[in-house]
Amino acid sequence: MKNKLIILLIVIVLFFFSIFISDNLDNSKVERFHQHLNSQQPDENIDLSNIDADIYQTVDIIKNDFKTHLPIIEINTNNQTIPGTDSVPTNEYINVEFKVYDEKEKNNTFNNKPNISTFAQVRYRGNSSLKFDKKGLRIKLIDQNGDPDNKKLLGMNSDNDFVLHGPYLDKTLLRNYLGYNITGEIMGYSPNVRFCEVFINNEYQGLYLLVETVKVKNNRVNITKIRDNSIATSYMLEINSKDYLKKSELYLNNFTTYTKINPKNYFIQYPNSEKLNNEIINYIENDLSDFEKRLYSYDYDSNTFGYYNDIDINSFVNYTVINEFFLNYDAGSNSTIIYKDITGKYKLVFWDMNNIFDNYFVALLNENTFYLKNRPWFEMLFKDEYFTDLVIARYKELRQTYLNEEYLNNYIDEVVEYLGPAIYRNFVRWGDSFTDEKNLLIPVERNIHSYNEAIEQLKYTIKVRGKYLDNNIESIKQFSHESKVKNYNP
Repeated sequence: MKNKLIILLIVIVLFFFSIFISDNLDNSKVERFHQHLNSQQPDENIDLSNIDADIYQTVDIIKNDFKTHLPIIEINTNNQTIPGTDSVPTNEYINVEFKVYDEKEKNNTFNNKPNISTFAQVRYRGNSSLKFDKKGLRIKLIDQNGDPDNKKLLGMNSDNDFVLHGPYLDKTLLRNYLGYNITGEIMGYSPNVRFCEVFINNEYQGLYLLVETVKVKNNRVNITKIRDNSIATSYMLEINSKDYLKKSELYLNNFTTYTKINPKNYFIQYPNSEKLNNEIINYIENDLSDFEKRLYSYDYDSNTFGYYNDIDINSFVNYTVINEFFLNYDAGSNSTIIYKDITGKYKLVFWDMNNIFDNYFVALLNENTFYLKNRPWFEMLFKDEYFTDLVIARYKELRQTYLNEEYLNNYIDEVVEYLGPAIYRNFVRWGDSFTDEKNLLIPVERNIHSYNEAIEQLKYTIKVRGKYLDNNIESIKQFSHESKVKNYNP
């Protein structure tokens, strides 16, 4: 009898320990590399106060004379047109020559020998951003035989799949850099990023941000890989607008979709399509639907069936706090990535920070409201007092560190100082983006006409958003108050 009790106690301890490990995995500290603090600094001081539309094409940026403290990425298409040039989304790629100049300890020029010289497949990428004059690119490194060719680009983990984000709408040029790095200090994984300057076919294309794609891999989203002949699997989903270029059978007909409770488009990112079959798709669809049925039921906060049995609460709390503070309108409904290890719970990864801090171009955001409470899943989480209490506590904690206004303003100033001459060169190439003809924010009164104005707008939004949340974060208790949720608590 005594031995049975000991065994039972051991089982109970191991059970709760496994829950603790799962719930705290997002807080496992991985040292974040901040390029502006750890890289070659500019050797010239540039006055950024006069950067506006008048700077456009005032200087010839010639490849042979080019010098920069930032890494250079050079792409040669050999007279091919990059797919997506006509602003129409495509899955087609062309093969190109791909070179990286990254001396680290001294300025980069084309007189140096490239650190990496390989081949790549490229296309222009994006949805609304595909219509911008300065477009982002999807990069897949390949060898001379066309096979994937993993490289450590700009000091990031070895891989073959990257995005070159070309900030155009974001006149500060640094929202994605700021967003991914701050998020990476708070959560377990956020894509790593590096600034660089890009040449395509010997022509200067401006300042870009090299970004890791979100994929299942040990050094990115580390989940248990699918086993051969197994139906049950870990999986990763993207919530986004439906993309006609993606295989329709990989969009799930899950519970919230077919009931139209809060219908969104859930697309299977992992397992990869070549490893999928109807049985595995049905498994993912049923597993997701079973959770959503419990979440949208009277049992959403019960001990036996409650949501905290299925989601990593720390991940969802951090995601809520960061996105509410960042004013990330798309969070929870577009550009949203959710994954679940077969042995664990649902977690979230950040993706696409271009619109944070009121840079959402189709509408002016209200700094004095909460947005995630109306998003799928989150609308139910906000009904639970336990969840809203955790959000409040976490917000107050992060407001003292990474979401502190002084910290963020200093961070912005340091990045601007680091980029310096590259900002100047970028707007020599793209300074017409400050003109009324090329500005894209709606209503037009929001449009930015100089670089200083862009930085001031960013800092102002951080200030007013922080002030509102400081004064009103406790008010999210109203969403979980019994008077508000009594219909869900029979």
